Amino acid sequence: MLKNFGSKFFLTLILLTFSASNLMAQKAESVFVVAKINNKVLTNLELLDRYRFVLFFSKIKVNSAIERKNLLDQIVDKMVDEELIRQEAANLKIEVPTNEVEEAVEMMALHQKKNVTQFKISLIERNLSYANYLRQVDAEISWSKIVSQTLRGQVKITDAEVNEFFEQHKFNTNVSKYLLAEIFIPVGDNSDIMAKKLVSELRSGADFRSIVKQFSRHSVTAENDGELGWVSQNDIDARIFATISKLKKNEYSDPILVNDGYYIFKVLNIKQEAKIEERDLNVARNQIFVKKLQNVAKGRLMDLRKKAFVEVNRDGINSMSF
Repeated sequence: MLKNFGSKFFLTLILLTFSASNLMAQKAESVFVVAKINNKVLTNLELLDRYRFVLFFSKIKVNSAIERKNLLDQIVDKMVDEELIRQEAANLKIEVPTNEVEEAVEMMALHQKKNVTQFKISLIERNLSYANYLRQVDAEISWSKIVSQTLRGQVKITDAEVNEFFEQHKFNTNVSKYLLAEIFIPVGDNSDIMAKKLVSELRSGADFRSIVKQFSRHSVTAENDGELGWVSQNDIDARIFATISKLKKNEYSDPILVNDGYYIFKVLNIKQEAKIEERDLNVARNQIFVKKLQNVAKGRLMDLRKKAFVEVNRDGINSMSF
């Protein structure tokens, strides 16, 4: 308990010291507005703080004034979007619970291989504002909630989009189906010889239906002229499919020994049928959904910008000292 108190006291002391030194630094440097977002302003000090934050955590190297300008332009646009998001969240009465912010900070700290206290100290040591970082986190979570609560329901996926996805990603959705009829000869004395004899006779022109009636011992299919129905690869034994998949319409298979007897198959018809596995369908729908949701979210952010008063002082940004 005392150890925990001491740790918090130490961190508080550092924060107070930093705040004082940071205030002095701000007074030493002139403060001006780099962007106006409706009734809010973004100052050069806030932009500079984010710039240094990005450099430290992303490990980006800035090698020229042009690179710095491009990076600052990207950062200020991002910060403008964040402010618009916070304002929209307020309009929608969307609040970000403290525990969600703390969880996000903890995840960031873990990514840096630190605990939260160490993460805060790492910011302080580099003269970076922890409060500004929390505002960034708040905007990120707010946007996630806006997307989830107000935009997610706008995304609809059509069958045409799913089919287009499969075509673009070269999914094989065509399944061969075979209309089969069978003759079943139970295992017994000379049953293999009899089965081969029947196949020979059938291929020589013997009447299939008559042979079914006289010789097939399958109680169900024998009463239906041997017809088994339409089958695909997943419906039948792999050994059977390997044989019938090589046959053409009206051809007969060699006798196939399966468990308790010999089967002779006749392919009555063949067709190609579009069939999509549930797993592949889920993958397609998920990827289509994510892409469409991203587009909807991007459009919403663009609308927020169009409806808002946004003014960016590019000249002021270019004149900033580092």
